[in-house]
Amino acid sequence: MRRTEDGGAAAAGVAGTAVMTDSSPPSAAGGVLVALGSILGAAVGFAIGQATAGFLIGLGLGAVGALLIWWRDRR
Repeated sequence: MRRTEDGGAAAAGVAGTAVMTDSSPPSAAGGVLVALGSILGAAVGFAIGQATAGFLIGLGLGAVGALLIWWRDRR
């Protein structure tokens, strides 16, 4: 940590480099779709007696959703 002119602390970058300032908006995160698809798929699958199949279907649907978000958001 280094001190600023007004006595406050400012975070330094990794290995003493300057902190990067990026003006581009943050990327959309599709990983939550993979996680939710897996959990909800397993829950629905468990309710109908096919937990593994539900998990795999939910995982697949979540991955497709994440890929669609990535495809839409790519720069």
